[in-house]
Amino acid sequence: MRLLLVTIAVSVGMLLLLARFRFPDEASRQTVEPAPAPLARLAASATYDELASIMDDLERRVRPTVLPLAVQGAPSVTYVAAVRLTEDRAVAILSADRRLADVNGTAPTIVARDAARNLIVVDPNSPGAVVSFTSAPARPGPRYVAVAEATALAAAVRPVFIGRTDLFSDPRWSEPVLSVAAVQQTLMPGSAVFSLDGAFVGLASESGGAVTIIPGNMLRDFAAAAPTTVNSQSALPIEVEPLTPALGRAAGANKGVIVSYVSASVPAGSNIAPGDVVQAVDGIGITTVEGFQQVAQSRAPGARATLNVVRRGKPHTVALEVSEVGFREPWTTPNQHGIVLRSIPGVGSEVIMVEPGSPGERAGLKRGDVIVSLDAHTAPEPSRIDRAFAAARSADVVLLTIQRDTAHRVLALERQ
Repeated sequence: MRLLLVTIAVSVGMLLLLARFRFPDEASRQTVEPAPAPLARLAASATYDELASIMDDLERRVRPTVLPLAVQGAPSVTYVAAVRLTEDRAVAILSADRRLADVNGTAPTIVARDAARNLIVVDPNSPGAVVSFTSAPARPGPRYVAVAEATALAAAVRPVFIGRTDLFSDPRWSEPVLSVAAVQQTLMPGSAVFSLDGAFVGLASESGGAVTIIPGNMLRDFAAAAPTTVNSQSALPIEVEPLTPALGRAAGANKGVIVSYVSASVPAGSNIAPGDVVQAVDGIGITTVEGFQQVAQSRAPGARATLNVVRRGKPHTVALEVSEVGFREPWTTPNQHGIVLRSIPGVGSEVIMVEPGSPGERAGLKRGDVIVSLDAHTAPEPSRIDRAFAAARSADVVLLTIQRDTAHRVLALERQ
C-alpha cells in the first residue's frame, strides 16, 4: 500500500514538472508578431481594401489626363494612350507604319512624329486635365504602380507590381531610361505608368527585348520641343548603316555607323564620302543608326552639324547643313494616294509606308521604293507628288518612275 502511494506521488510530480515545460507561465512567454501579409510587405502596409480605395481615387484623377487614340488596325480599331503633358500637347507611342483612325471625326492633330523613338505629339483639340510630375527620382526596389491603358471609352487603370527597376542606356535617348523586371502582370507597350500618389512616371516601351519606361520628364522635354506643324522634319544629307566587323576593319574604326550615301546637295569638297564612319555628331557619340537619326532630327533646319568621321583609320571633322525634308501623315480619305514619303534631296522621294487598298498599293508601290521622277519632273519632293495627285481628276493617271534595288520601273498612280 505504501509503495502504491509513493508511486502515485512520484507520477503526479513528474506530470507537474512536464507541464511546466510544455505550458510555461504567461509571464515567461515571448510575444511573437504575426508575419505581415504579402500585400502589406510589398505595398507599404496597404491592405487589400486600402489598395482598392487608392486605385479608385487614382482612377478619378488619372482618367482625365489620358486621351485614348484610335489606331487603324486589322480587322478592327485599337487604342493607345496619349498622356496630356501640357494643355495643348499629349504624347503617345505609335510606330511609323501605323496611323490614327478618324472615329466620328474626332481624330486629334499630330503635331510631330519621332520615327526613331516611335513617339508622336498630338494636339488634343479639347481642354483637359494635365498630369502631375514628381521631382524625386524613381525609387529602386519592389513596389506597386498604377498602369493606365486606353479603351474605346476611357482609360482603364489597374495596379501592377514591379519587382525591380534599373537604369538602361538606350541610344535613342540622351539619358538612361528605366528597365523593369519581375513584373507581376504584362506591361503593354504604350501604356501610361503612374505612382500610387498620382504622379506620372512615364510610358511603357520596349528596347532590345526588355520592358522599359521612358521617364515623364524626358517626354515633357520632347513635347515642349515639338514644332507647331507636321509637314517637315530635320535630316542630315547622308545615309548611314550599321558598322559590321568586316566594314569596321576596312574603314579602320571599331565603333560608329558607316556612310552608305551622300546627297548631291552636299557641296563639293565637304570631305565626306561613302565608306566613312561617323562616330559623333556635335560631340554626341553615335553607335547605332537610330541614334544617328535621333540626333539629326533634333537639329533645327539650316543649322550646321559637326561630324567626327574616320576614313581608313584617320579621323577628321566634317560640317554639314541640316536640311528640312518633307513629311506627311498617312492618308485619311479615299481621295489621297495612301503613301507616306520622305525626301532624299537631289534624288526624289522614298516610300516608307503604303496603305493597304490605297491607290499607291494598286499602282504597285512598295516600302523602300524611291520615286525618281514624276511625269517630266526629276527628283520630285513629297509635296510635289501630293499636289500632282490632288490636282488629278477621276480616272487620271500620274506616271511615276521608281528605283527598286538596282532596277527602274514606271508605275501608274491612278486617281479613282
